[in-house]
Amino acid sequence: MSKSKDLVASQNGVSVYVDGHGKVYFTKDHPESVVVLAKQEDEFLLIKQQRKPVNDLVIQLPGGGVLQGENLEAAARRELLEETGYECGGLHYLGRMYPASWRCNEVAHVYYTEEILVRGEARPEDYEHIDVIRIPVQECLHRIQKNEIQDSELVFAVLQCLLRGIIHLH
Repeated sequence: MSKSKDLVASQNGVSVYVDGHGKVYFTKDHPESVVVLAKQEDEFLLIKQQRKPVNDLVIQLPGGGVLQGENLEAAARRELLEETGYECGGLHYLGRMYPASWRCNEVAHVYYTEEILVRGEARPEDYEHIDVIRIPVQECLHRIQKNEIQDSELVFAVLQCLLRGIIHLH
């Protein structure tokens, strides 16, 4: 097995490589990200945005990158507020996952909260066009089952909640 790799490009902390088999992958200098599955009453608070790589509107969890030196939980709270305008109380860590291990070294840290406290003003990044949506828990489960929701972080979070007895199938 060849371990050779060639650097194709590097910009803004992301490096693109081609390995000895012609496979393309990239690495981030700061690969940690956070996402939050927030539940208020019987609804999940989610976001929907256009994602250029898949040319589709994607329903997903609010989240984003962790700033240099930032605590993971603080990053999760910041991202939830920035993307949805909501602040939360207690956060529960559901685990870490690799959203696309065959393509990137990103590690997503997944959190859950049922404590939605205050609705303020969302402050997304200039390049983000985010719609905040609410989906009833059972509808979300049905849409995952029907493959209408494909986001890996959202599916991971919902599965972890099911396995831990936080949410239930009806």
